[in-house]
Amino acid sequence: MPKPILVGFDPNNADRAPVRFAIAASRFTGAPLIIGSVHADSVVVGQMGHGRMDDEISLDAARPLEHLKIELTSAGVEAHFTLLGGWSAPSGLHRGAEEFDAGLLVVGSTNRGRLNRVLPGSTAERLMHGAPCPVAVVPSGWQAGGGLKKIGVAFADTPEGNEALDSALALAGRAGAKLRILTAVKEKDFGRAAGGQAGHEATSYDTAGATREQLDVDLAALAAQRAPGVEVEVDVSVQDAAEFLVAASEHVDLLVIGSRGYGPRRAVLLGGVSRKVTAAAHSPVIVLARGAESGLVQLIGEGATATA
Repeated sequence: MPKPILVGFDPNNADRAPVRFAIAASRFTGAPLIIGSVHADSVVVGQMGHGRMDDEISLDAARPLEHLKIELTSAGVEAHFTLLGGWSAPSGLHRGAEEFDAGLLVVGSTNRGRLNRVLPGSTAERLMHGAPCPVAVVPSGWQAGGGLKKIGVAFADTPEGNEALDSALALAGRAGAKLRILTAVKEKDFGRAAGGQAGHEATSYDTAGATREQLDVDLAALAAQRAPGVEVEVDVSVQDAAEFLVAASEHVDLLVIGSRGYGPRRAVLLGGVSRKVTAAAHSPVIVLARGAESGLVQLIGEGATATA
């Protein structure tokens, strides 16, 4: 059985988009669903000492969570509902992901920022600096719609970029969806290698002597070699990588990106590109944990269906 999916339910926020996404992901993968609310329990308060508790933490999350349980149970949703102790939403969700050995952690974008986008310092932003598993950031107001028909993946020829491609190919294959491979290249880099430098997030495929048309062919061939049968389209752009991916997210049902190319294993780390994308994407974005032993391929499992 796949590892469980843990979704953070904010009792102070009326937006149910993260919960809706987690339900769809659970049905798609066959993974158990855990819905957790972070609250200030007596143990956490006792451990605080002179520390500061975030204003976002609810002192009574039990009642809203119980109301959600009644609502979803009556709708036929199978889930485990739990309170997660923590002095902040990120700390409680992080501890919950480790405690339940989650395969995916789902959070929402804040509704306090401009255009309902993720704010610097928000739960999503802070959580992804050290989450032990892939993290899905769901835009406010997201609706399930018609399922996974087109998946986007940000590709760079790095270990993290290749893991993102493999994960997206597995998702597309299971869902019967089209995969759109998205890679951004600087115009001046055509005709020479444009991989990422050490300590920087790479944003392009190896372009040594290549034209944009050749890159299209090469990337399509790479995908066909790894996952025969998956319908693929390639989009190579010379615009700013983050702007390109944000614009592309408006035309896909899900976007998969890798973590920053350096840092500790089993950590979701945002670089400049991925930070901007998660902050402004129109679709849900899954950011992979770097070097995690269990990623999206394992989460999907053999028993997943394409009906979510």
